[in-house]
Amino acid sequence: MTFEEARRYLIEQATARGVKLEVYAERASATTVQAYGGRVNEFKLSHRVGIGLRALVNGAWGHAYTENLSQPALDRALESALENAALVAPEVHARLEAWPEPPHVGDLYGEGLSGVTVDRKVAVALELEKAALAADPRVTTVPYALYQDGESELALANTAGLARDYQANYAVQLVAPLVSEAGQSKMKVDWQFTREFEELDPTRTALEAVRRSVELLGGRPAPSGSFPAVIDRECMATLLSTFAPMFSAKMVQEGKSPLAGKLGQTVANARVTLVDDPTLPAGMASRPFDAEGYPSRRLVLLEGGALRGFMHNSETAARDGTESTGHAARGGYKGTVGVAPSNLFLEAGSGNRDALVAGLEQGLLLTAVQGTHAGANTVTGEFSLQAEGFWIEGGAVAHPLEVFTVAGTILELLANVTAVADDLKFSSDGVGSPSLCVSTLAVGGK
Repeated sequence: MTFEEARRYLIEQATARGVKLEVYAERASATTVQAYGGRVNEFKLSHRVGIGLRALVNGAWGHAYTENLSQPALDRALESALENAALVAPEVHARLEAWPEPPHVGDLYGEGLSGVTVDRKVAVALELEKAALAADPRVTTVPYALYQDGESELALANTAGLARDYQANYAVQLVAPLVSEAGQSKMKVDWQFTREFEELDPTRTALEAVRRSVELLGGRPAPSGSFPAVIDRECMATLLSTFAPMFSAKMVQEGKSPLAGKLGQTVANARVTLVDDPTLPAGMASRPFDAEGYPSRRLVLLEGGALRGFMHNSETAARDGTESTGHAARGGYKGTVGVAPSNLFLEAGSGNRDALVAGLEQGLLLTAVQGTHAGANTVTGEFSLQAEGFWIEGGAVAHPLEVFTVAGTILELLANVTAVADDLKFSSDGVGSPSLCVSTLAVGGK
């Protein structure tokens, strides 16, 4: 069967049997090109299609999925979902609904990749490497010079009458040059995301990656102590992405968030406003509806430092006696429904990062953190992370620092914000932040 025929068949079969069923159908294709040594060393085409089923039987969800769209395979998947529902406990608030129509979020597909030949895609990867190697004699090699694009379609239907879908595409280029001098080697990444192939600029991305790598050479030992710090926008976006689960109502209800019991309270500096907006026209994670088909909408989580809300799916919302915020998420057709952000960002302030640096007589410019999978506790909000950055002296960047650590809690960090810049940028995780300044940050050097 075709993708559409399979969805329709499952809904028809479930309806005829009086079964409550949700069908989550997904298909995607991607092209990946990686260059090394002046030639293509990896070229990959991928395609996947699958359908995830959620059957609701006596208040219990039964999950199943299939990547085979033949009628016998679809029948088996439906039977598996019904059988699995009998093995799990019922959910008091489990339900299927035909949610209201979703908003228009701009053209997520368009003609951005139409007519783009394989040769042009290969040329992007090759140019990334070539431009990086030519940018500075300290570039010794370019381990990563990559182009990728893809197209996807997500479709949802249920026996309550819901039926909706959307398509999206993307193109990404990424380069990471390795630079060396006086026995030191450094490597930084720069990348560009777009839905329009013609907007890609390999030379610009390569030059920026080289600049960022070279400026880390000559690092000196970092001091230990607590210092005021400017946190670069990309680094702050990494921290926000790491601790985003604390804004999930599911985590709050399970006692796994440091924000539990603090709704309406001031938990950050008044300069901090945090928003999740799946409807951003140019957002990497924009979507008209969530993984349950619930309409997307802008959600303010922190406003002027006050905790205004949490991200909900339909089940967590029912538990709290409120409405879904449209943040149901699942890891593809094989996954179960949870809660996750989509275009999460800290709102921009005024001035640029240089102005924040100029405001510090002495302190730290924090540009990156690593090891968040092991060094950050999303339940308590605590972190102790390997970091990179620069020392600030007399309102100017003095020199790069050797690897050091930073520690604290995310809520203390947000409470200590003293200024927010206007340079909002989104990370590859779809989380955005401007650069900001904090009054104090614990640093562990040598």
